[in-house]
Amino acid sequence: MIDELNGDFLQWLRGFYYIWQTGSIRKAAQMMNRNPSTLSYQLRSLEEELNVVLFDRCKKSLVITPEGKKLLEWTVSTFETLRGMRSEVGAASGRIVGDVTISTSLPIAAQEVETLAHFHEQYPDVKMKIRRALTYEIVDDVESSRVDFGLVGITTEPSNSTLEELFRSRPMLVVRRDNPYHLPPRLRPENLNALPFVSFLSERMDDSSDPYFGLVAESAPYTKRTVLSVNNYHLMLRYVLHGLGAAIMDEMCVKASTSFGRSWKELVTYPLDHFLPTTRYGFLVRKRKHLSPQARALMQAIREHAQAS
Repeated sequence: MIDELNGDFLQWLRGFYYIWQTGSIRKAAQMMNRNPSTLSYQLRSLEEELNVVLFDRCKKSLVITPEGKKLLEWTVSTFETLRGMRSEVGAASGRIVGDVTISTSLPIAAQEVETLAHFHEQYPDVKMKIRRALTYEIVDDVESSRVDFGLVGITTEPSNSTLEELFRSRPMLVVRRDNPYHLPPRLRPENLNALPFVSFLSERMDDSSDPYFGLVAESAPYTKRTVLSVNNYHLMLRYVLHGLGAAIMDEMCVKASTSFGRSWKELVTYPLDHFLPTTRYGFLVRKRKHLSPQARALMQAIREHAQAS
C-alpha cells in the first residue's frame, strides 16, 4: 500500500534541502533558478504539511531546528534512493553509465590519478567529478550528500559517516637535515616543545584542519609554537627547507608533496606514531547511503589499486 502524497511534496523537500545548504531562501532560489517568493511559499507549505517549524528565523539568517535536522536526514535518504533507483534500473542491462562525484584531499587524489584513468578506459560512459577539498570540507560534502563518497585521511571518524579503511599513514616530523635542534633518533614529546613549527592552516583561518595542531591541541603531548601557518603541505615543506621551522604531517602528505619534481635531499623525517595518532585513509560514506553502480565500480577499482600497492 502506497500512501498518496501531495504532488508538490518532493519539490518542497528539494527546496528545503537547498535552503539548508545555502542558509538563505534568496541564495537557494538563485541556485534552483526559482523566484524567492515561490521558494518561501513552498517552505511554509512543507511546514504546514508536517505541522513543524523547520527553521528558526533569526534576524536575516535561517537556523535549522531539531525537527528540521530530522527531516534533512530523511530528505537526503529519499533523494539518494530515487537516484539509486534510476541508476540500478539503468544498469540492468549490465552497462554502467552516469556520474560519480568525489570529494578528496590532494595527497590521495594525486595517488589515484592512474587508477581513475584506467577506470575511464573501462567505463567510458561514466563521468567523474572530483572536488579537491580539505578534510572538514570532505566530511561536510559526504554528510550533506553533495558527493557519492569521500577519499580522505582522518584521525577521528565522523559520527554520521563510516570510513572504509584502505591503508594507514604514520605522522612524521619534517626538518632540515642540517637543523640546529639536536634531535635524538627516536623522538619523545618533550623534544618537540622547543621547536618552531610551520603548521597547516585551514580556510577557516584557524588550525581546525590540522590533526596534530587542531582537534588534539588540548591533549597533545607537546607544546605548539607556530611561527607560520599555510594551507598547503607542499608550501609547508618549502618553508621548512628555508629554515623557518619544523612541520608535522602524515607520511602520505610527505610523499605527495615530494612528487612535484623538487629535490628534498636537504630534509629528513622522524616517525611520531609512538605518541601521535596515525592517519587512516579510505572511503568516507554517509551512513545509510545508497551507492550507485558507477560509484561502487569506482570504489572497487580504487580498492584493487590499494591492495596491489
